[in-house]
Amino acid sequence: MTATTIDAPRIDRVARDPRRGILLMALGIALFSLLNAAVKWQSETFPINQIIFFRNAFALIPVLVMARRMGGLPALRTARPREQILLALVWTGVLVLMFGAYHIMPLADATAISFLQPIVVTLLSAPLAGDRVGWRDWGAVLVGIAGVLLMVDPTGRGSVFGAALAFSGMVLSAFSMIMQRRLSRTETSISVVVWTLGISAATMVPTLPFSWVMPSGAQLAGLIAMGLASGAFQYLTVRSLYHASAAAVSAVSYTKMIWAIVIGFVAFGDVPTPAVLLGTLVILASTVLAYGSGRRDAAAPEETR
Repeated sequence: MTATTIDAPRIDRVARDPRRGILLMALGIALFSLLNAAVKWQSETFPINQIIFFRNAFALIPVLVMARRMGGLPALRTARPREQILLALVWTGVLVLMFGAYHIMPLADATAISFLQPIVVTLLSAPLAGDRVGWRDWGAVLVGIAGVLLMVDPTGRGSVFGAALAFSGMVLSAFSMIMQRRLSRTETSISVVVWTLGISAATMVPTLPFSWVMPSGAQLAGLIAMGLASGAFQYLTVRSLYHASAAAVSAVSYTKMIWAIVIGFVAFGDVPTPAVLLGTLVILASTVLAYGSGRRDAAAPEETR
């Protein structure tokens, strides 16, 4: 799950502090970036289905602790189990595609492509949620796609196939965000997280015998730690949105690119090419364009919209 998919919880009566919310989100993004690096490293040894199983199964531990603080079992009840199951299956597909991209591509490349997601969500909101999409939104999409094309290098690092995986995962993730928005009308945020993690882990169980790689003690500890850290990321995200609005913490998400470049260089020796850096700037510009369009639409009088 992503930082933009979880609404602010009523965990306790601690006074809200926007600065604390931004700090918690920054810590969450740093942890999320380390998780992506862990996935890339683990994928050198373990199949993706095994990584997804450990990631989601052990993420449930801290998430269930959080659920207890948010109301216990009543908070996990759902009136729309079919949609919860469908969302979990879609999210599992997102993980398969994105983890495949992390395995093939440098982290910075895959991370840059993920910045297109808010724009794709905006476009999908028109047919799926009835939202208005203007020419500026379409322009932002075209600029963003141009940024992705700048990054693709057919002669190096398997970038074409990796970019296709990352782009497909980003689009599917945008679909999942629309589904989560629909569910949020009747379901609690914690129920969506728990259902998604639980079902996603369960769907991997039947596939494990066909590709299971027996981990050593140290490797098993690493897989479990990855799952626990994923749950901790969810907790930090929810807590950050308790203290601050999604708009207030949204800018922090762009620090993912900094972390991806640093971790990719230190851990894997990946040096971003000028094309990747230029493409990243273009993608960020497209996101700023879409954000500006949203602000203008929000400020426009109703009769002119």
